[in-house]
Amino acid sequence: MHQVYRSVPLDEEQSSLDGFQEKRVWSSRFDRDAISKRLGGVQKHWMWLAHAVLLSISITLFTLSICAETANPSAPGFLQKIATYSPLFPAVKYELHKYDLPPLPKGSAFVGYGPKVDRAWDYIANDIGDIMITEEERVKLGLSPDSLRIQNPRTGEWGYRAGVEVFHQLHCLNLLRQAVYKDYYGQKEVGGDVGDADGPEDLFGHVDHCIEALRQNLMCQSDVSVFTFKTFPELADQGIEGEWPDFEINHMCRNFEAIRKWNNDHVAAWDHNA
Repeated sequence: MHQVYRSVPLDEEQSSLDGFQEKRVWSSRFDRDAISKRLGGVQKHWMWLAHAVLLSISITLFTLSICAETANPSAPGFLQKIATYSPLFPAVKYELHKYDLPPLPKGSAFVGYGPKVDRAWDYIANDIGDIMITEEERVKLGLSPDSLRIQNPRTGEWGYRAGVEVFHQLHCLNLLRQAVYKDYYGQKEVGGDVGDADGPEDLFGHVDHCIEALRQNLMCQSDVSVFTFKTFPELADQGIEGEWPDFEINHMCRNFEAIRKWNNDHVAAWDHNA
């Protein structure tokens, strides 16, 4: 039996082709919409992730800045929390220092009397000038408005003459040293506060002032470092038996040289009596 092939009308063929093309268009649109939505979701995800990363970085940097200031006790911000204001804050540097303090510190440059010992004390207590503070600093420090006004010889500015406590305290300790060796320092030609005193009453008044100044400072600072006791061979060799305090321990100290340098870099007056 012969098969009969019939041609498809052109209009049906066109209709089928149009339907196929329409399906392709809708399929293409659907694919594009799906891809667009998917990309939009990915972009939104990455946007939130970027925000989270930036926030984490900000928090980390802020935390590190706080830790850095806390870990560095020399920072002015730290000092403002534990000390009264001072224009010397920028000069303060802390360092761990082990005291060199044997039971008999005969080798110390600051022990005893004589020209060599005096030069050592002059460096830390006497060859120190006074600084000048501004009106704003005077108010901030709560000092008297009747304080002595001076003109800075280097800058020509006017302000108030001021001394730094550590040098006053060292001056007082030096006076006590000289008073112990009164036979030597009582001679006018030697010089010093003991020889320059106008009689015993003047000297003892100065000594009492210094004792009181050092007492108040020691109680104010109240060093809570801890020491132990032990035997010292060098004492045993001298026939001294028993256990003695071991004062050669670690302390957190302010760098004295940095403070001394800052002070003398800002000297505005010299001749003073403390």
